[in-house]
Amino acid sequence: MGKSYIYNGVPWFDQNGETVNAHGACLLKEGEKYYLFGEYKTDDVNKYIGFSCYSSDNLADWYFEGLALQPQNEGLLGPNRIGERPKVIKNHNTGKFVMLMHTDDLKYMDPCIGVATCDRIDGTFEFQGPLLFNGEPIRKWDMGTFIDEDGTAYLLLHEGDIYRLSDDYLTAVEKVAENIAPGGESPAMFRQDGNYFIFFSNKTSWERNDNYYLVAKDLHGPWKNQ
Repeated sequence: MGKSYIYNGVPWFDQNGETVNAHGACLLKEGEKYYLFGEYKTDDVNKYIGFSCYSSDNLADWYFEGLALQPQNEGLLGPNRIGERPKVIKNHNTGKFVMLMHTDDLKYMDPCIGVATCDRIDGTFEFQGPLLFNGEPIRKWDMGTFIDEDGTAYLLLHEGDIYRLSDDYLTAVEKVAENIAPGGESPAMFRQDGNYFIFFSNKTSWERNDNYYLVAKDLHGPWKNQ
C-alpha cells in the first residue's frame, strides 16, 4: 500500500492480495474516496453472484468493501439470472445512492433494467425491482447513466434511447431520445461547453472495434453523428 502508481493491462489487487473483481465497472467519488462498483465474476458459471464495491484514496490501492448487492432469493436477480453493468449515482436531494443495472436470464432473452438503493455508498444496497416507465419495466440491456449540471439524471441505453429519471431517480418519466445510434451499445455521456457528447461501441461481441460519438446542443436532439 501507499504506492501511487496506476498500472493498466495487469491485475489490480486489494488489501487481501486478491484480484480486484469488478467487471463492467462504475467509478465515482464520494468525499475524499473513490468507489468502484462492478460485476463480481467467477470462472465457473456466468450467473449473478453479486456486485462488488471497492474504495481507494488514490486509484492505485484498493480496499474490498464487500458485495454491494447480493443475489436475491427470487425475481430479476434471483437464482440463474444475469446481473451486469452496475451504475451508482448519488441523489443530492434525497441523499440516497441509487444503483441501476442490467438483469437477464442466462440466455439473455429476458432483459430488464433493475434499481436498488442504499443510504451509504459503502453499505448494502436493497433491490427495489424493475425500473418503470409509464408503469412498464424498461426491457433493455447495455446501459449507462448521466447526471446533468442541474442534477437531473438520465438512463442511457443501447441503440441510443435516453430516458429522464424522476427527481428521486427511482423511475423513468420521459423518453427524451430514441434510436439515435442504431447498432450502438455501451453508451456513455458527458457535457462540455454547452454540448452533449454520447459515445457508443459497435456490436462485435467481445472483439474490439472503433467507438464513435454523437453531439447535440439539447438532449432531445437533433443529434449529429461524428
